[in-house]
Amino acid sequence: MVNNFSHLFWSEWKNIFANKTIRNILFLVPLIYLTMFGFLYSEKKVMEIPTVMVDADQTELSRELYRAFEVDHTFRITSIVGTEEEAMKIVEKGDANIALIIPAGLEKDVKAGREAEVLTVIDGSNIMISNTAVRAANTAIKSVSAGTTLKKMEALGGWGEEGKNMFTGIDYRYRVLYNPTFSYLSFMVFGLAGTVLQQVLFLGIVLSVAQQKEEGTWRDTLSRHSFFAITASKLLPYFLAGTLNMFLAFTLMLKGFGIPYYGSTFNLMLLATMFNLAVLAIGYAISFVSSSQLQATQIGMMIAVPSFMLSGYTWPLMSMPAGIVAIAKSLPLTYFLNGVREILTKGHGLSAVTNDFVVLGFMTLIGLFAAYLIYLLQIRKIKGKISEQTAV
Repeated sequence: MVNNFSHLFWSEWKNIFANKTIRNILFLVPLIYLTMFGFLYSEKKVMEIPTVMVDADQTELSRELYRAFEVDHTFRITSIVGTEEEAMKIVEKGDANIALIIPAGLEKDVKAGREAEVLTVIDGSNIMISNTAVRAANTAIKSVSAGTTLKKMEALGGWGEEGKNMFTGIDYRYRVLYNPTFSYLSFMVFGLAGTVLQQVLFLGIVLSVAQQKEEGTWRDTLSRHSFFAITASKLLPYFLAGTLNMFLAFTLMLKGFGIPYYGSTFNLMLLATMFNLAVLAIGYAISFVSSSQLQATQIGMMIAVPSFMLSGYTWPLMSMPAGIVAIAKSLPLTYFLNGVREILTKGHGLSAVTNDFVVLGFMTLIGLFAAYLIYLLQIRKIKGKISEQTAV
């Protein structure tokens, strides 16, 4: 019995190294993923959050607050505007994630010992950004407040309780948009749903042609049907299934679990339609180039598995290295989840996701064009073999 086990064990061990696809899945793929994820989080924390500033005070104290935010690498002040309304438009448009509001009369109130406060308005659609912003802004403002307090108390010579009563610091207030309760249900579930639906669709379509290749019927299909007929017959069933899954999944989340949303579900389904087409086109091209179902599955998983982490949905693209951002922007899930955030979480219309529509449409065309080129090569190869057999 021991000899039988030993024989089976070594036989299977040899098979692992003899099969290139299995060997790559076991040893190469984890190394690629871990290297990619290591670079993904190499910044260690969210940095350079775009920030718009309103300085209605125009004093030395307000300039000191500006400098405090400027030297903190958590923030990147991209613009200074005159009113809170202007700042809110920039945040809602997505050109900034934080608005720093310094009110008029701040320095006068501080010097007079009256209540004084600074407000930050934070885009809460990404919890990583909102949590980081709240902590970092609080630290920056309190540091300025403490420094100003010490200067004032030193000038007045009041270091005891009397001095403390003569001066109050700056209170920090914040308002979080879109997800004011910091709910992980509202934040994570949309992203995970898109990831699961993409993966299911990818795994289905990448096997469509590869399965026929293994069964030996693919050559006959190529020789008897046009590219358009093959493509329509392959993609349409998966498109209908993917659309149905998308509808059921978001109905369950929005109605079944009662997750708050603010935008049009019709706009969401339009975006989902374009996303499904992009996924199907890419998966279809993979299926064309794959020689077996195992190889097709491997390539499909290489794309689908890291998509969520690279999408920028949780860890923002601005905190990723340029090389990782380039990979992220080549994945359809990146644009779908950005659209979901804009439509459902922020309540924006189609104008806010125009770029997502365009890129997903371009990906669809690229995938279908790649499949067509491979189709032509395979047709030529079949005709060449037929010519050789005829000549013989």
